[in-house]
Amino acid sequence: MTADEIPEQPTLDEVEAAGARRKRDEERLKKSSERLKEFVLAALRDGEHRPTDVAKASGWTPAHVRKMARENGIEPDERYKERAERLRRPAQPDA
Repeated sequence: MTADEIPEQPTLDEVEAAGARRKRDEERLKKSSERLKEFVLAALRDGEHRPTDVAKASGWTPAHVRKMARENGIEPDERYKERAERLRRPAQPDA
């Protein structure tokens, strides 16, 4: 039996082993997410790549990448500030 196969009646040792694998995978995911965050923020600070391209390459949503950027003091590039301000304002009803 492989680690991916689930027996009909798992033993407590098998449950414990699966729990240990989950914990190990969770820790690896957290570390890799932190590392990816460092790469994303460095790429945004560098300014060579468009934020949209950085978000797409990371696999995270543009909204998540923007939020991380703002939380880390990275403001929109001058080219995008007007658009960013326009998007922050509430929509004006038609008169």
